Amino acid sequence: MLNLRIVKKILFGFTWVCVLFSNSTFAQVANFPTKTVTIVVPYVAGGGNDTLARNLAGLWSAHWGKPVVVINRTGGDGMIGTQYALSQPADGHTILMQVNQALYWPIVLPAANIDIPRDFRLISKIQQNAMVFTVASSQPDTTFSGFIERCRTSKEPCSFGAATKFGEMMGKRIIEQTGLKNAVVVPYKSTVPMVVDALGGHVSIGMTAMSVAMPHLRSGGFRALAIGTTERVPELPEVPTLKELGMNLIGVTWYGIMVKAGTPDNAFNAIVQAVNLAAKDPQILRSIQSDGAIPTFSSPNAFEEQAKEEIEIMTPLLQKYLVNQQN
Repeated sequence: MLNLRIVKKILFGFTWVCVLFSNSTFAQVANFPTKTVTIVVPYVAGGGNDTLARNLAGLWSAHWGKPVVVINRTGGDGMIGTQYALSQPADGHTILMQVNQALYWPIVLPAANIDIPRDFRLISKIQQNAMVFTVASSQPDTTFSGFIERCRTSKEPCSFGAATKFGEMMGKRIIEQTGLKNAVVVPYKSTVPMVVDALGGHVSIGMTAMSVAMPHLRSGGFRALAIGTTERVPELPEVPTLKELGMNLIGVTWYGIMVKAGTPDNAFNAIVQAVNLAAKDPQILRSIQSDGAIPTFSSPNAFEEQAKEEIEIMTPLLQKYLVNQQN
């Protein structure tokens, strides 16, 4: 039978091991950040992901007690900012906010040699937006079917403004499914110029995230004709889904954050904790939901699985409507 004194020594030693391990684990998270954290938004200021990034920056600056700044590195369909993030040290102090179109680069832009799941550690999806198909309020169209019919009889080509590769694919698929021969997809490098042209009637229809479209829908600048969700949304209850209109299409975009592959666990875990904080913050949630977006905070593992599934689903569509048509 063990001596009581020996038992006490063992328990005392075990307690200190637990304390030291706990303090070490805490320190691994607590020692990040050690300097300014930069959130890279690879699109122009004013877009949906830019607004979200700035809201997160304010929350995380207060949480960490270190400055968190947002920089916009635009160009190359979001690739310039992504390359910039990859050029920075893998220490967690550079966070990339990207949209799901970046997952498709190995398919549509293989020469860039950027593979998001390979080159980054995915942290969390933050929000998801339905794609809304809008026309300028100065245009005569009040229904999607009316718009399609007008395109069929118009002497001038109707145009679908797309700010992402995903939007470009959606536009081409709609043109094929509706049998439009006098229609084109106009690709843009970012959301803001596409929205400006759609508001001005320079493109017939604008395809953009709901969070970007909502302010213009509220002000009367845009009229929504269709939405890419599987069911109608409460914010736009009168707007039919593409499925209702006879098209087997789902159009959503998401914003997610990630850090360069090789980022150590202490930094990675600290950012995961900051994301969990944002997921419970009323102001962050209100800012997401106010424009009709859906908060989609997730674990890193869930984010990775969702990205993998999306790549598998989208690959054949992208190859058909983008890659094969370019060759």
